[in-house]
Amino acid sequence: MRIKFIKASDTWSLRHRVLRPHQTIEDCDYPNDRNPDSFHLGVFIGEHLICIGSFFGEKNESLKGWKQYRLRGMATHPDFRGQGAGRKLIRFAIEHLQAQKADLLWCYARANAKRFYEALGFVVLGAPFDMEGIGEHFVMQRRV
Repeated sequence: MRIKFIKASDTWSLRHRVLRPHQTIEDCDYPNDRNPDSFHLGVFIGEHLICIGSFFGEKNESLKGWKQYRLRGMATHPDFRGQGAGRKLIRFAIEHLQAQKADLLWCYARANAKRFYEALGFVVLGAPFDMEGIGEHFVMQRRV
């Protein structure tokens, strides 16, 4: 497995397949995808993109952090789950964020991904909430 910086558009197919199959591919083009401080990572096996994550310089006013980044659109192809791709991607991102002098990484984690993030040092903040059409989520954060 190798990790590379990729374009936002490279994430759309996996976002659609894993996270938003009930929406259009156009809905997988997130508003912050092309911001100058955003970056996108992909985990590859050979030429096959198997895992993605997008990171936006986005502040959550309810969290304490001078330079915050939001993780959004993290997805692993169903055929490759449980092989460590997501862990590797997050660890790579944290190293990159440390180099950028970021101090906080946060996300809205789906209920079924909560344990994954906890194993990587994220903590839950507050009660779960419902995202319409998607399901239960938690605000989670990790110091970088």
